[in-house]
Amino acid sequence: MKISTFLENKQDKPLKKIIGKIGVALFWVLLWALAARWVDSPLVLPSPLKTLEGVIILAGDFEFFVSIGVTLLRVFGGVFISVLLGLVLGLAGGLNKPFYEIMNPFVSTIKSLPVVSVIILINLWIASGLVPLVVTFLICFPVTWTNVVQGVRATDKKLLEMAKIYDVEQTRIIRDIYVPSIKPYAVSALMNAIGLGWKVTVTAEVLANALPSIGMNLYYSKIYLETDLLFSWTLVIVICSLVIEKITLYVIGNSRKGDGQCQLS
Repeated sequence: MKISTFLENKQDKPLKKIIGKIGVALFWVLLWALAARWVDSPLVLPSPLKTLEGVIILAGDFEFFVSIGVTLLRVFGGVFISVLLGLVLGLAGGLNKPFYEIMNPFVSTIKSLPVVSVIILINLWIASGLVPLVVTFLICFPVTWTNVVQGVRATDKKLLEMAKIYDVEQTRIIRDIYVPSIKPYAVSALMNAIGLGWKVTVTAEVLANALPSIGMNLYYSKIYLETDLLFSWTLVIVICSLVIEKITLYVIGNSRKGDGQCQLS
């Protein structure tokens, strides 16, 4: 009886978690609806229903999907390049102090620059359509670089000493000791880069007048005082960001399970 009760409770946990999240979401939607009713002006604060209607109207236009697709390409392109180079150069920076000293001023400068300054500067040099991608790379790269360098420096010193005693090849040390050490840092960097990438990309699209894009649709909604569509596009951004984040976490979770099964076998 105790075992069956335990199994039932274990099976109910995911369901309770989902219900809890739905409850929290409904609470905030209800609060939004009450605020919209209290303001009583769609121009200032449209209701959730009005915002949802706006999404449905937008979805009836093919340009809606083109704008989302192009923005997604810019986000993924910038994040992918920043994570890939951040992993490679961060590993090199963690292992080689002179290389770290060369790269660190560049990374520190990019981290300290306002995003708007970076966008305006890049917009002077390249085509507006490429500005969001390049800016996303520049802003997300320091996040990956810093995390990977920290991961290398946090590697277990005893394992490195043991590898040195047994004269293990450097390639095996990197593969079997450093890479597992930086994995959690790399995953954290990836999740941060995805969240940051959305914000930077959309901002860059607005300032660089990059068409087609979600950012420019946000801008047009603002200048034409279409507040409901402004909220609708914002809702689309939030949904896309959450979906991408969940898919990324799912893929990472499956890869970790695969690694664990390989180790057990």
